[in-house]
Amino acid sequence: FIFGPVTFQRRYYQAGTKKREFYLDQQLKIKPRRRLSPHYLMMMAKIAQTTTMRNTADILNLVFDSGITADSVMHAVHELGNQVAKQTQAKEHQATPHHMPKNLTIEGDAFMIKGKKEAGQLTLVHHYRVYERVANQIINRHDFLSVGHQGRLEARLSDYLDRHYKLAGQTIFLASDAGPGYEPAKLLSLVPQGAHGEYFLDRYHCLQKIEHTLGRHNELAMRAIKAVRHHDQAELTIILDTYESQNLTEKQADDLMRLRKYLQRNWRYILSPQMRGFKDIHLIGSVESSHRAFTYRMKKQGKSWTEQGAKAMISLIEARMNGELQASLNTILEQLTVLPRVAQTSLLQEMHIRTGEFLRKAPTKPSIGAVQGIIPINTATSRPMGQLFKALTH
Repeated sequence: FIFGPVTFQRRYYQAGTKKREFYLDQQLKIKPRRRLSPHYLMMMAKIAQTTTMRNTADILNLVFDSGITADSVMHAVHELGNQVAKQTQAKEHQATPHHMPKNLTIEGDAFMIKGKKEAGQLTLVHHYRVYERVANQIINRHDFLSVGHQGRLEARLSDYLDRHYKLAGQTIFLASDAGPGYEPAKLLSLVPQGAHGEYFLDRYHCLQKIEHTLGRHNELAMRAIKAVRHHDQAELTIILDTYESQNLTEKQADDLMRLRKYLQRNWRYILSPQMRGFKDIHLIGSVESSHRAFTYRMKKQGKSWTEQGAKAMISLIEARMNGELQASLNTILEQLTVLPRVAQTSLLQEMHIRTGEFLRKAPTKPSIGAVQGIIPINTATSRPMGQLFKALTH
């Protein structure tokens, strides 16, 4: 518990040939071999989203003197992350009143994290964001993330749109960097039947590509950016031809060729919303900056992830970003602590046993000698291994 450890002893009851039962555990819904309380696990999950498993264990041990390890934190995060993911999807499937959104926008992007299977392995995390825009303010934002499996994530997104919005005859705004998996046609395929889609190229990535290719402090780069903002293709072509006439290296020439193809392929999507007549739409492209909530925790400093660990952490941070983490954890806590409603008469009949039979010692078993093993954290303290763990950690 957050106030310290609680130790208690209880006896089991074995009626005839039935298996041994702990009635106290059944009535309190105590799960076997669990040493950490639900409230403690909730606090652990919240801290683990902001720092490493080892730092989380150090913080909790410093504050509560609980003696947990980084592995214990990792297993708890895996378990809670999976439960939160189930709670999130269950809430998304709940029947809600459909409403007609104002300027519904869908953005898509992805980022990479390191995997643990192979050295240098990279895992792709897909990210979609849905929100409405009213008076240049973002409302009803909802983020969807998945470790791989972009198709499943798109199905989840489409189901969310069908359950929450009336989109027939509406214009849906879409944006991405037009990278692999997020091409204009891919985003436009998310638009439900009966609605119209308007795709916009994320200008941040477009201008970043120009600066990277021509040079950040190059005067030609400044002129090219101005031409893109004014959607002046003729001026942009002259600028790129001027740059190409210079003495370029082979790499610079290849980068320029890729930039030309990128701009030519997406030129019609560079037009801003105002140029297309949508005066209320400004600054599309918030999904890129929202990656920081995930990448700050999951990238750099040599961090690498198993698929199970990445999914669990993504689920926890996603629920926090959507403002649903506390509600999901509370639901899990209620499921763990709600006492069963058992009729008093049936309970008394079940507990009607002889004292001698209740206190009867269990038959001893022959010793098998010393065996090699580990000391798990969740072993009951009534068992020898649990007593050994307690002696070693206190």
